[in-house]
Amino acid sequence: MRLVRCSLTLAALLLAAGAGQAAPWTLAEVLERGLPASPGLERARRELTLSEAAVDFSRSLRLPRLDLVGSASGTQVGTSIGVVSNLPTIGDLSFGLNQKGYAVLQSLFAGTGVVLNANLLPIGEGWQLAAAGSARQASRLQLSESERQVRWELESSYRNLQLRQALVPVWQAALEGSSALERDVRQIYARGLAARIDVLRVAALRASDQQGLVTAQAQRAAAQGRLAALLGLPGDDLPDAADPISSRPDPWPLGLEASLRQALDGRPLLEALQLQQRASRERAQAARSTLLPSLSLLAGAGINTNTIDVPVLQASGQVQGGARNLTLPGVDSPGSLRGNFYDWGALLQLRQPLYDGGRAASGAALAEREASVLEADAEVARQRIRTAVVEAWQQLQSSPERIAAAREAVAAGERALRDARLRYLAQVESLTEVLLVQRDLQVARAALLVAETDQGQGQALLRRETGMD
Repeated sequence: MRLVRCSLTLAALLLAAGAGQAAPWTLAEVLERGLPASPGLERARRELTLSEAAVDFSRSLRLPRLDLVGSASGTQVGTSIGVVSNLPTIGDLSFGLNQKGYAVLQSLFAGTGVVLNANLLPIGEGWQLAAAGSARQASRLQLSESERQVRWELESSYRNLQLRQALVPVWQAALEGSSALERDVRQIYARGLAARIDVLRVAALRASDQQGLVTAQAQRAAAQGRLAALLGLPGDDLPDAADPISSRPDPWPLGLEASLRQALDGRPLLEALQLQQRASRERAQAARSTLLPSLSLLAGAGINTNTIDVPVLQASGQVQGGARNLTLPGVDSPGSLRGNFYDWGALLQLRQPLYDGGRAASGAALAEREASVLEADAEVARQRIRTAVVEAWQQLQSSPERIAAAREAVAAGERALRDARLRYLAQVESLTEVLLVQRDLQVARAALLVAETDQGQGQALLRRETGMD
């Protein structure tokens, strides 16, 4: 019989190895794989690059602009009054035309040059740069806080998988025990030594244990799926926990007050909220600075070429005498003018806004209210941190006694179940006592696993809040 069992066990192991079953994960492996693969951390990294780009953009607003400009035009004008005015491509010209004279002008112009535009009082841009710098520092701290949160999620999910994984054999043992008890009771009932109600009650216990086993298996699969999602594994690759559940004999090294100080002082989340408040107030200053004077410099230099052709330039007159007017012969003298010239100049402009419709005041008020909301968020975060630290610390203080009591209850329950079964088979004790003892043992085993898992979860939570290794 033993040879058959060993053969079956060996065959099962070979089948599992042939199927390519993935090896269980340790907690260290989960952290090593899960931290780089976390979408939350990747978003925090991208937000940091976004804030760095915002700093570069704000810094560029303070720098002067240098533009290369060029222009070209072609114009033809016909005039009979000898005056060309209000024409941007030619300008103002005057011809000495006599009565009934006529002229046609053709102008070709081309020019190129550079223009420098500099803000000599970049007050608002300076506040915008300061706000962007504060936001960048806040993004760096948010990345550190995200690392703490992701590490906590990975460890918490792993410990939850440990618990769900360990509860399955507990329910399997309970089901095996209730099934064996049901077989014994049915044999006793067949010999007429037990009441039918005993058979029904033990069958109900066996069905309850079977339901508990199915529920535990479903909860284990759900925990595996959650951890697989955090690790970025395929949906059909469900990880198992390699580390067993165990209690930590070393207590938490800090007292309650020291833990609270460690959690609140230098916390990346709180410092990031403070920097975000500062950035909002700096944006308020930038909005107010739009009402301050501004001084700008505009300078430029260029080279131009111009050609003016007069293909038609007619001048004619009349001689009036007596009743007749004598028209003189017309004179047609076309001409052409070509040349190059350079120009340069500078403009210093001072501007003092008088009324902006309330834009500066409303923009500053919006930024100040945003800072007020962030201040409230910081207070909410402090309260949440205090609550989490106090609850976890108090839980850890009671964990050793809770685990010791659970272990004692399991040991006593195992001895009591053996005695109760023997007493029932000897017809000394009723079946009710056996059922109660077996149910108490099941509860004690589950309570021990939960107590040990809660201890690990509590230490993981305090590590997240205090930043301690």
